[in-house]
Amino acid sequence: MELGLSYVLKSVVALIVIILAANYGLKYLNTFMIKKNQVIKVIERTPISKSSALSIVEIADTYYLMSFTDTRNEILRELTAVEKEKITSSIEEKRPAGPMNQKKQQTSKKAVQTFKSLRTQYQSFYEKRK
Repeated sequence: MELGLSYVLKSVVALIVIILAANYGLKYLNTFMIKKNQVIKVIERTPISKSSALSIVEIADTYYLMSFTDTRNEILRELTAVEKEKITSSIEEKRPAGPMNQKKQQTSKKAVQTFKSLRTQYQSFYEKRK
């Protein structure tokens, strides 16, 4: 019985070592796979249903509102300069850089309201399409 217990313990320890080695190896290899200068960035993604989502995507310094479904991905519209400014300011506010002043908080609230209104508009658009 003692021989079987030591075999099980050795197997468990070996399995843990293999899992840790694989984890660190994949993390190391991932550093070579990630591109430093990404041209396409998903800024925010909001699910609409199980199979669809709305996203704000930055492609070469231009912001787009896109819909993603299982079968199609569409650019719904290009965001205006004002909307782009609201989004970039809300991104900067999410970064921990110290206390936010009142003006930045109001800008962030406006950006969230803008995104929510866009989401409700396109959500109703998808419901009408069904």
